[in-house]
Amino acid sequence: MASLAPIWCLPILCLLVLCCLKKIPFLAGGIFAIFWISLIFQSLYLHQNAEKPEHIRFKAQIVSLVSQNSDWISFDVRVLPNPPYPSFFEAMALSNVQRYYRLTWQKPAKIEPGQIWQFSARMKGISSIQNQGGFNQQKHFISQHIIAKGRVKQAKLISSSTTIRQATIDITVPILAKLTEGDILRALIFGDKSQLSDQRWQQLRQTGAGHLVAISGLHLSVVFGLFYGLLMLLSRLFVATQHRRYAMSIILIAAMITLGYGYLSGFAVATQRALLMMLLLVIFTVVKQYSNSWDRLVYALCMVLLLDPFAMLSAGFWLSFLALTIILLAVKPERLNAETNLTHLQDKVQPVQVRLRTTLYRFYHQTVLGLKVLWSIQWRLAIGLGLLQAVLFGTMTPHSIWLNLLFVPWFSVVVIPVVMLSFCLWLATFLFMQLLALSPKMINESGEVIFYIANLCLEPFVWLLSLSDALPLALVKITEQWLMGMLFLCIALGLLHYRSYSSRDSSWAWYGVTILLCLPIVLQTYVVSRQQWHVSHQPNAAPQWQMHVLDVAQGMAVVLQQGQHGLIYDTGAAYGNFSYAARAIVPFIAAKGITSIDFIVVSHADNDHVGGLSLLSKTYPNSNIIADFNVEPYTKRPAYQTCNGKLWWQGIELQFLDDTLYSDNDNDQSCVLRLDDGMTAVLLTGDIEAPREQALLNADLTLAAEVLLVPHHGSRTSSTPAFIAAVKPQVAIATAGFANQYGFPKGDVMARYQDRGIVTLHTGHQGQISFSFTEKGYKIATYRHHFAPFWYNQLFKFGETLKAE
Repeated sequence: MASLAPIWCLPILCLLVLCCLKKIPFLAGGIFAIFWISLIFQSLYLHQNAEKPEHIRFKAQIVSLVSQNSDWISFDVRVLPNPPYPSFFEAMALSNVQRYYRLTWQKPAKIEPGQIWQFSARMKGISSIQNQGGFNQQKHFISQHIIAKGRVKQAKLISSSTTIRQATIDITVPILAKLTEGDILRALIFGDKSQLSDQRWQQLRQTGAGHLVAISGLHLSVVFGLFYGLLMLLSRLFVATQHRRYAMSIILIAAMITLGYGYLSGFAVATQRALLMMLLLVIFTVVKQYSNSWDRLVYALCMVLLLDPFAMLSAGFWLSFLALTIILLAVKPERLNAETNLTHLQDKVQPVQVRLRTTLYRFYHQTVLGLKVLWSIQWRLAIGLGLLQAVLFGTMTPHSIWLNLLFVPWFSVVVIPVVMLSFCLWLATFLFMQLLALSPKMINESGEVIFYIANLCLEPFVWLLSLSDALPLALVKITEQWLMGMLFLCIALGLLHYRSYSSRDSSWAWYGVTILLCLPIVLQTYVVSRQQWHVSHQPNAAPQWQMHVLDVAQGMAVVLQQGQHGLIYDTGAAYGNFSYAARAIVPFIAAKGITSIDFIVVSHADNDHVGGLSLLSKTYPNSNIIADFNVEPYTKRPAYQTCNGKLWWQGIELQFLDDTLYSDNDNDQSCVLRLDDGMTAVLLTGDIEAPREQALLNADLTLAAEVLLVPHHGSRTSSTPAFIAAVKPQVAIATAGFANQYGFPKGDVMARYQDRGIVTLHTGHQGQISFSFTEKGYKIATYRHHFAPFWYNQLFKFGETLKAE
């Protein structure tokens, strides 16, 4: 897919927009979108070095804390302008589009949002690991305008001024921390979800209730309606004569209160969309300009993309706009039905004779209609957002339909109004007690009393969340094949629905197209059922299988796949609570539909190879572990066998290459594995170095292979010319992290392969590298160029600085 336009094309695109504006407005809009996105990106990333780390000094303001442990802290900062600007584009970026850095700091000073620091840091580009099924951090960084990440070396505090939002958080959070549901209250009031535990997030995901704790259109609409209703009630109680200017004033005040709530929440993408919709409604109401809901939705969409075109890379952007679109589609026909029903009742019943009966009829039908509308909205939201969730995250929540039928009304009518009123009452109480100079202890105790009811309202919600752990199929993993089949099936059902409303004439063409669209899911069902019953253990059967070399930064992880069966060679690194097994390997296996991991082979005991073994052994308890060292500290069970001999896996020969070398070097003890399907061979080498390579040569073993994993990530201690000549690979893959601190793979080492005409690939540059093996040979596909060739994955020219062309 096309990448963004270079700088020299931008004036040409601008002229094309002007030329096409009158005669071809649709084309002009598309060209303007390319022009605007390219301009914003170039202004942000023009002077960023994509790969080579560099030390820079800059002034920045602390925006938010991302994570922290005993020694390290991760946080985001907003880069402050430092004129004179080097170029027009940087001046535009600093004045119009905010730039952010993601920083880590070892043993940091005490930092708080709002502080301004002078930093000296080692910075590099935002490229991240890229694998199917995994989280695309690079896309996330671009959507958040984070243009670089780095490590703080020195820092000096310049200003410690605190924003109003942070000051409000500081006085409220200590009170919320004492409440049982304080983490959810903190998310509802301030949009701060950092205190939600992993277990709580898992429960929110498997119930589809995550949108209720992320401030969005629902919350802002309830807040606007709550204060509008209260102000209108006060106006009617204390003002005898009602005028339009009172109503307009009340609308403006309610809008300002809602805007203040958006400020407290941090102005997330979903919050921006809802606020724009609300402001457009207020503006159209004040100027007496008619506009329907669809107009306001389109205006809000245009405003969000004009102010921040990278918002379209955020999952919240698509979820919020799709949700509102589904609601508008669901509610409109129900309104028409409501008007018809009420008119029919008024004609049938004589209001003079039975006024009470008419009132009861209206109440009954309004209640029934409300429940029908709620159900109509909810099942459409469950299907639409469920499919989008499957596309974005690879999971679906079947129980979200009936659970949200309970959650949404409860939050709309009870939780959000009570939480907001409690918060307003708390602020008023705090200011009053401050004027009376009361003790902090008394202030905090009063806050706990005020928020007690809000905390009580959340307990039924939390109780249902806890019950979801016992629900069957709470969170279903959706593979890419099933996802495509489901999307085509939904298109087919949509065509049938449209056909039933558009015309009564039956046409075999419509049914033929529908049947064709249903074929993918039928074929996928057939393939899966066949794979479950057919298992090949015959040697040299030349099966169709795949090898996926995953991008796990500075480490190694390889997944072999044959249908629903898998084998893992090395498990990536782990650091504290973080592991690449959880970040990349497990999501990838789920996305590929692998249900059985038969073997886990660990080459040696270095962290970048064995770090994820503990998690993988728990996730796949039926797997057999093969290693030459004691794995019980990681797995609580012994290894299935050591790295010697031969075994067959799904028709593929696994030959462990053993030799007579005895070395204390942990790298040279790596498990070397040769795969052979009768047509193509692959050599997995771990971290072996020159002595082990020579020992393999002396042992007169079969080393020849079409595909080779470069030993020791491309270090100068490995890949001797004699070893390369013996293997004679056609493709050599270096598993090394992007811009890693060791400089792997070394350029002169990779030149040894390239001089022999061997194709070289680097996981840090290409991301995941996959091979598909058949009786005719093999095909190569990489994440950045084949699986996800989107512009945000191809923005950076690796090894080069982005310069004006």
